[in-house]
Amino acid sequence: MRKTAFWLVILLAVLSLPSAAAQPLPRPEVTILINRDGVNLRVLPAIGAEVLGFAQAGNTFPGTGRSPDNEWVRIDFNGQEAWVGMAVINVFGDFNALPVADPRSIPYGGFESPRAGESNATSAISARLPTSGIRLRAGPSTAYPVLANIPRYTVMPLLGRTASNSWFQVNYNGTLGWIANQFIEIQNGTILDLPIDGVVASAPPVSEDTRENYIATLQLMLDRINLAQPSLDAIRGTWTTVALGQRAACQNFPARPSDINIANPLLAAFYGTLQPLQADFNTAMANVRLAIDLWIEACGFPQPPNGVIGQATVQGALNAIQVADAQFAELRRRLNELLPPLLAIGPNQCAFTFQGQTDVLNIIGIGQLVLDSLTPRKNVTGYCIDATAGQALRIELVVYRGNATPLISFSPIDNPTNFIGVGRVSAQKIVLAVGPILIPATGRYLLVVADTATDRTEALSGDYGLLVSATTGTTTAAPTLGLDPVTGLPVINPVPTLIPGLFPTTTPIGGTGATTCPSLLFTCSQLFTCGEARACLQAGNFSLDNASGDPSGVPGNGIPCESPPLSCR
Repeated sequence: MRKTAFWLVILLAVLSLPSAAAQPLPRPEVTILINRDGVNLRVLPAIGAEVLGFAQAGNTFPGTGRSPDNEWVRIDFNGQEAWVGMAVINVFGDFNALPVADPRSIPYGGFESPRAGESNATSAISARLPTSGIRLRAGPSTAYPVLANIPRYTVMPLLGRTASNSWFQVNYNGTLGWIANQFIEIQNGTILDLPIDGVVASAPPVSEDTRENYIATLQLMLDRINLAQPSLDAIRGTWTTVALGQRAACQNFPARPSDINIANPLLAAFYGTLQPLQADFNTAMANVRLAIDLWIEACGFPQPPNGVIGQATVQGALNAIQVADAQFAELRRRLNELLPPLLAIGPNQCAFTFQGQTDVLNIIGIGQLVLDSLTPRKNVTGYCIDATAGQALRIELVVYRGNATPLISFSPIDNPTNFIGVGRVSAQKIVLAVGPILIPATGRYLLVVADTATDRTEALSGDYGLLVSATTGTTTAAPTLGLDPVTGLPVINPVPTLIPGLFPTTTPIGGTGATTCPSLLFTCSQLFTCGEARACLQAGNFSLDNASGDPSGVPGNGIPCESPPLSCR
């Protein structure tokens, strides 16, 4: 499974928006003079951040940006973005003209013209990753957050470059981002034709973690409103009682709801959405607290019938309650529109929950052939299976196209790390069989298929067929999984028909009895037993009995796979 032990994450829908034309970033004429020796130039505007280099007194650099607190200035240092503190520099030019830019929270280029993010922009100039994968970043520096991990051999269009040509803007699967030039190979075109600073994205960049945090924050705000609702209802009842001239209890005061403070990196990435929500949320909570505080203060004075609370106080509390009530309703509406819909579970689907996250998986039946695939973005997937106590299951998987080397795990769905069946495809075989697995209890089980290769030289691409069969003892009671000799696609093979007169069928070959042929396309190296080899030859795979398919054997003698590894002599 992936690092979170849960492989499928609910993402926001990405709108298909047109690409924008290249626009130059503002470059005000500001010069930064270093006024002392041995000044650290850092990758981030923060003390303790990684040091890129050092500058001595008298060195000058063009200023390119400033931190939000105006304590740091970004400079161009040998083609890289670097930050230097205000205490060790002199600024020549209009400091306020420098754009506010913080790689920890603000996308490269700012919100008005982000140079990283969602886009369908393309280019005739492309690049390839020849030797290794690379991180796609939100800006031309290692300080910017990682938007995606690009696998080896990927080819991408180039959209822009830095002035020093040390970083390039690319479009990877609809996301504009930046990669360092030393890891790419230019395939066509001239990089000098690329615009400096690249093109504008349709929307600012959002990493996967930030997307998850965004959804979690919206849900948290909605949950906090629901938690504050009893306090609002209770204080409304109290002030309504007082407004009617009756006495209310001065004890067990309602809980005072608190404000919400959204972390700056997340707030910056979704500023247009989260900032208004945060402001309105905190205003609503302040109104609830006002009504509660007015009642706590009023309880310090005599109440009716002997005392009288001022009408202005009563009206002020009721007004605050009325406003908060309307704000709660409006916030709920806006939050529900932004939150993704609850997972819809169809009749042939099941919900799998692990480590606080939930996804919908397909339910597969016993004897049902399943065709699926593994890709760089989906290197693991899962299925639900309903089984009965005492039942024995056999799981078969065949990779019929691509380079996947899958691993299968089988476990109870409510205890997914308690594996009761595990198997891995070896380098010599493309068929994986696991079982028989004896089912301990009637219920629902989880079947996971994951690619486990660690030394792959090409991007993952694997199509596979999957079959779960009921078994009796150690033999299959149902047909086995194989490949169609014409289409090459997985099929459920019936027991092959013996070809009369080919050779005697009563004499075991290689010490094994007759069995079924897993696939008529298999060679000797792909078969497990001589029984399988004999069955495949009888079913019509004559390549198992000729010089090309069996180099050390005698062609046409009716004995398949005479050479190792089977040596069926």
